[in-house]
Amino acid sequence: MIHQANKLYEQLVEQLREAENQPDLSPAQRREKYLQLINASIAELKLRVIHHHFDKEQEEIHFFKYLKPRFSSLLIYHSRLALIELKKPVGSLQDLRRHYKNELRLIRVFYDHHVQLHQYMLSEAFFLDARLFVRGNSELPYHYSTSAVDTDTRFTTHYDYVVARLQANQRLRDYLLQALRNLDEGHLEPAASPPRKELSWTGPKVHLIELAYGLYESGHINNGTTDLMEITRQLEALFQVKLGNVYRTFQEVRQRKKDSRTKFLDLMRERLLQRMDELDGN
Repeated sequence: MIHQANKLYEQLVEQLREAENQPDLSPAQRREKYLQLINASIAELKLRVIHHHFDKEQEEIHFFKYLKPRFSSLLIYHSRLALIELKKPVGSLQDLRRHYKNELRLIRVFYDHHVQLHQYMLSEAFFLDARLFVRGNSELPYHYSTSAVDTDTRFTTHYDYVVARLQANQRLRDYLLQALRNLDEGHLEPAASPPRKELSWTGPKVHLIELAYGLYESGHINNGTTDLMEITRQLEALFQVKLGNVYRTFQEVRQRKKDSRTKFLDLMRERLLQRMDELDGN
């Protein structure tokens, strides 16, 4: 199930990237397309889970603590973003500022109600995992707030939704702060920052894709809450390159037989160690 969920998520990320690059879609149509793709993927994931028996409790914990929230956080993020844009007032810059600040306040309220779970996840603790991320467990820590969203106990625990909501809120917070910065600069739309044109990727694209996956799997960006699609998008903007079908390329990398499957990361390590040895020698 762990392998199936990871593969399904990679496919979803690629589908979202393709939808993002469709020039004939309006912003509203693109948001609707995102939600359709995410809901379809979650429905397929749910079908697989309710017909799957987790042989080990640790596998079930890993799924509901890390894997399912990846899908749910995408749904929450794009649903909330669509609502934020729908409710955006037609008025002065001050009205827009108030709108975005109210949304930030809602994020803060949710965080305050779930601060202990947030800290539990950040600390990479595991001593409560069996009580938080195993289905059917009613023995809950009294001081951990919970929010129910899915009543189907075959596909939900008390806290996988809260984890997903915290992850989605981090992305929403970044979006809202950027929107406020743009208003301060006189822009009405929360456009992305212009890319740094002085940097360009001159190596094979497959190496940059390998780097993107490495950054994603390490969990070192925004405490592991940033998804692969966003990391890839940022790398494309930074280096002025289009990576195409990232998922398909990664599948080809996984199937390497003769060469290393982490050729670029191996090269980086080799060159870095070589440079350190040279400096030590000097």
